[in-house]
Amino acid sequence: MTKKKSAREILKSLESSKDGCTYVFHDRDRIRWAFYIEKGKLVYASHSLESFERVERHLRGLSREVPALNDKLRSQLRLMFDDLSSETAKYKVTSETLCTEYQAIRWLVDENYLTKIIAGKLIARIIQEVIETFLCLPNGELSHAFYEHLLKDTYCSLPIDRTLEVVEQRLKAWHSLGPTIYSPYQCPYLVNPTVATKRVSAETVQRLGRILRGFNFCQLGALLGKDALAIAKQLSPLIIEGSISLKEPLDPFNQLPRTYYPAVEEASEKNEQLSEVITEEENDDDISQIAFQQPVKTWKIVCIDDSESMLSIINSYLGSQDFQVTLIQDSMKALMKITSIRPDLILLDIGMPNVDGYQLCSLIRKSSILKDIPIVMVTGNKGLIDRARARLAGATDYLAKPFVQADLLRMIMRHLM
Repeated sequence: MTKKKSAREILKSLESSKDGCTYVFHDRDRIRWAFYIEKGKLVYASHSLESFERVERHLRGLSREVPALNDKLRSQLRLMFDDLSSETAKYKVTSETLCTEYQAIRWLVDENYLTKIIAGKLIARIIQEVIETFLCLPNGELSHAFYEHLLKDTYCSLPIDRTLEVVEQRLKAWHSLGPTIYSPYQCPYLVNPTVATKRVSAETVQRLGRILRGFNFCQLGALLGKDALAIAKQLSPLIIEGSISLKEPLDPFNQLPRTYYPAVEEASEKNEQLSEVITEEENDDDISQIAFQQPVKTWKIVCIDDSESMLSIINSYLGSQDFQVTLIQDSMKALMKITSIRPDLILLDIGMPNVDGYQLCSLIRKSSILKDIPIVMVTGNKGLIDRARARLAGATDYLAKPFVQADLLRMIMRHLM
């Protein structure tokens, strides 16, 4: 095992590497990075932090080109590959457990949801995001190890030099937004609509308030079909003047390195400089490109759980103008209520007396008017959900307790927005 190489030096050394995988470990955290090489070129890259969330985001971005990549299919992938079962064992190789999401991409190609060309495009975007974060790691604290194996089937082959050139240009652009914006995983919230209306229209402000509700820049990019960097640039004037507040990256994204590390005395000086460079180019039209991507709609969500406290938590998380929330504590009466409401999404607890979540899910799927509604199974422990049984019952996705507001909002983004 070799020590004390910078992130860039490690990537450059892969050009002369044998075909296989180099795992990189950062001494300060538990994140593992994996770079798969074939003939001196990158064929895949991943890191162990929310790897499936990453591939889901990029699949969502491609769904505009490939409509078959809808939320139902993406949820099917999560149920199948987030914890590989015996029926998908052929996609699992022992030393590839770090990036089971790659096996999901293989499955999409094998089942003709993706062409090999589109799969290559998807993988190139994932590689870029992973390397963009990897290059921000501090120097001198990295260890790496090589494994002699290959991914089964490859769809992308990126020259390392050219990839570094592209990513380093992007990192310069991210760095220029600091110290105000220091990470693609920060979460913007509209906090001062009155000040914002001095720069953009009232309608734009209203729409921004409905979009900026807990998603980070990368997630907003997937939601709106835009580059996260472009969104950050367009929102930066409103962030600098205080109309939009930026929250720290939520766990676990707060474990990833920043794109900007200012010296203490540099931070205030840079903020003043950024305030001075806000020009007429950052106008209402630019920000409206973000605000008007999403239709204005009030989503109907039904939550079924025998726990009054859990229903109260969900209601507080979703208590806004965007959601019409119906809380149901008695699973015996749920089907009739759901039929009359016809919600856009159902959150369904598994462990309920009389009629449990699996049984109720099956009953809902037998209804001709309810069968296509997304159903998210809620479980007290991610490991306790029987994925095979959930799929047979017709579940669309699952959400593990305990969850925070951001987890619930991500689930809603996945299925409704």
